[in-house]
Formats: sequence, C-alpha cells, structure tokens
Amino acid sequence: MTDQNSDDSDITRTTIEVDRDVWRQVRAEAVGEGKHISEKLEEILEEYFDEDA
Repeated sequence: MTDQNSDDSDITRTTIEVDRDVWRQVRAEAVGEGKHISEKLEEILEEYFDEDA
C-alpha cells in the first residue's frame, strides 16, 4: 500500500489491491449512484468505521 500526501490537507491517497468480484460490485454501485469509484469507496470506509466507533 502506498501512502502519498503531497499537501497539508486531510486527504490521503493510497493504492490497494481488491478482489475482482468486490471491485465489480463497488464499481456497479458507484455507477448506479452516479458517483466515481473513489467516492463510493470513501463512503464505504466512512460507514464501516462509523459503525465500529
């Protein structure tokens, strides 16, 4: 995983490996909602960590 933070913002860019079936599901949901895949992944991660808090 690569962690790149080129400025002082609260955004971190990363590269991950994802199972092909999971990727297809996330991509389909993103397209269905009119979102970019990165937006959908961010939403999923935020929901996941908000539930555990």
